[in-house]
Amino acid sequence: MPRQHKDEERRSELLPLVAEAFGDLGYRRATTAEIASRCDVQENILYRLWSDKKAMFIASIDYLFVRRMEKWQSHNVAGEKTNSQRASRLIQLTSEDLGEAGLYRIIFTALSETDDPDVKRALQRLYKRYHERVKAELRTYYKRQDKLASNEDAATAWALIGLVAFMNIVVDLDLMSGRKRRELFTEISFRLLGDPP
Repeated sequence: MPRQHKDEERRSELLPLVAEAFGDLGYRRATTAEIASRCDVQENILYRLWSDKKAMFIASIDYLFVRRMEKWQSHNVAGEKTNSQRASRLIQLTSEDLGEAGLYRIIFTALSETDDPDVKRALQRLYKRYHERVKAELRTYYKRQDKLASNEDAATAWALIGLVAFMNIVVDLDLMSGRKRRELFTEISFRLLGDPP
């Protein structure tokens, strides 16, 4: 097996641990020594796989989208038979994942690093990809309901993404119970879709 392929596999294996370290510690407090320790490898292994700490952080930002899509796929969201079931399932999964493993903190940390153009581009890429995916789900939802997809899909997608960001702040500050967060997220999400919960 070529070295490049082995390195790619190793990056994929370690990336969840690297992301978790950044989620727990933020960018500035996460030293490569601490990240290596959490990955149970020597620092030189990390530097063989990524050029520097910033490259690890940017890979962690990209990982957030991949993780979300894997989660949706693992719960067979696409297999739901009706538009209502699919929308309900996505909303339920998202509400359950609010605050998941502190990974949203990677985004919060990255927002404080947007003076770095590479970090800013990684965040833009993350949000654009997520926006396109949510917008596609909205089009599917409205199409199945014989509603006309419109320019409102883009605005609704941004509103739903903003709601997730806000609810993660609520999680971090312990402003309401988990049950209350899930109920509120579900209610507002369905209102944005134009349907009662």
